[in-house]
Amino acid sequence: MEHIEYNIHNLLNLYATVGKPFNGYASDSAIGYSRIQDSEWPNKIWSNQKLTPDVLQNIKILIESSQINLRFIDFEFDGRANHTLIVQVGFELSNSMPGMHLKLTKPFETSIRLSFRMVTEMAEAKIWTAVFKQSFGYVISEDLVLKNLNKIHFYIAFEDSKPIGVVKLHLTNNIAGIYSLGVPVAFRGNGYAKDIMHFVLNKAIQQGATVATLQASKLGQGMYERMGFKIDFTMHSYKLKTQ
Repeated sequence: MEHIEYNIHNLLNLYATVGKPFNGYASDSAIGYSRIQDSEWPNKIWSNQKLTPDVLQNIKILIESSQINLRFIDFEFDGRANHTLIVQVGFELSNSMPGMHLKLTKPFETSIRLSFRMVTEMAEAKIWTAVFKQSFGYVISEDLVLKNLNKIHFYIAFEDSKPIGVVKLHLTNNIAGIYSLGVPVAFRGNGYAKDIMHFVLNKAIQQGATVATLQASKLGQGMYERMGFKIDFTMHSYKLKTQ
């Protein structure tokens, strides 16, 4: 159960961290959200308490009144799903991702074919966001990257001088949240994602992390499982049927 809490806390802390510089984060005892103009991420809204029809109606109202397109996220664990209730209020499922963790006990083998650069200025932020868009098909703004360099580590992977992948690392205490591990389609099938993952996990270990957490895409889940990551819960993302 503690790994679920670590994972969700790291994720929601990431949303809070990136939203605050844009005055786009708010949270109370019932609902939290993080939204950023001109960026397609994170733009999420969630419940901070047990989900009820009243809470869902308030979430629905906030989404309908927002000029930024928000997605509602809900976490399923121990077989407790809120899907029926959420659909009844007017939402439909967009996607689902398993939340996973890995205990960090020893360093990982690293590849000499790749070099890595942590983003520190505008030119690198442009490269990071461009490779991210090529990998995932949506936009994280350069401004978001630049305003969070002192809190989140954004890395670019290069083969020779060619950028072939990105990842970001968010640390909360001894928990390392791994996000945005992406390799553009043109470079997939070469084992780059595994090399990038080993690199960022080693960076996390160097900074004192003892557990890594992530939410896996279908594309990456098999690789993470082979590395030893365990599934703890499922994160469901919903949109309004009218969106």
